[in-house]
Amino acid sequence: MFEAEAKAKAEASGFSFLTLASALNSEETNKNNKGVKIMFKISILFGDAPEMEPSKIAPGFEMCEIPAELLANAILTNDEWEARKKEIESWNLPPIKVASHWLSQPCTTPNADWELLEFWTKRVLRRLAEIGVKTAGIYGLFFRKIEGYSPVRQLDQAIRYANLLGDTAKQNNMMIALEPMANLTTLWPTYKEGLAFAKRVDHPNVKVMADLNYFLKLNQPFEDIKEDPSFCLHCHIAGEAPNGAQPNVGGLRETHKALFRVLRDVGYEEGVSAACPWRNTGDGEFDLTKETAKTLKYLQQLREEVYSE
Repeated sequence: MFEAEAKAKAEASGFSFLTLASALNSEETNKNNKGVKIMFKISILFGDAPEMEPSKIAPGFEMCEIPAELLANAILTNDEWEARKKEIESWNLPPIKVASHWLSQPCTTPNADWELLEFWTKRVLRRLAEIGVKTAGIYGLFFRKIEGYSPVRQLDQAIRYANLLGDTAKQNNMMIALEPMANLTTLWPTYKEGLAFAKRVDHPNVKVMADLNYFLKLNQPFEDIKEDPSFCLHCHIAGEAPNGAQPNVGGLRETHKALFRVLRDVGYEEGVSAACPWRNTGDGEFDLTKETAKTLKYLQQLREEVYSE
């Protein structure tokens, strides 16, 4: 009786039976109105490097993330974009719910090109919405500090652009997630500063994302996410190796579990993307299908461990 009921709930909620069973057996009280434990979704960022061929990603990821500047570029003609959409559909990937990688022209310079920024923003967000994206990530380097230029004007321009993002996202039924990057040459290098900026912008469609690497770079506590969990729309996760690696590479298992506990405690149910360079951990040539399958299994097991505590 329990197994049949649990399997039915698993199908309805999109979780694996093992994941759901461990959640139902836990004493954790953070559940949705159906009595099912709220869990984050395991995601993968694809298309940002030659080795990330979409057709070779292992099955089983619950959602995925697209690099906007590379795959939904505003300079594609409408005909080229229609062809690109068909190509993306042919990959048969999990739902593409998040985008990252934004325009490389910052909005905080003395001669910021607002005509370009408006064109890019409106066109790319509309295109992302057409393929199902619900959250567009905007990296912190887009909001650079410009030496010798008025800090007040830089902040004003940043707020102006964040509102343009928010207004355009709202028109397309989307959200914006600002990504603090632990870079001291940006206006908000830390998660807490990014959160404060988003709250200053005060637009309902502008919030933030949390990237594990950038938390670690500046020794930021994951508990900063708890300051206002409603503002965290997406997370990035990776492993530890020179020049980066997938989450299951390196000695970050306990660090990953610490982050997952925070996400569990706040009832986070958005995505956690493996957003990283990919390394060969097997014999012979690099095999993306095998490597992504290893990473998926690692993340699934860690999630089940944490949500069963």
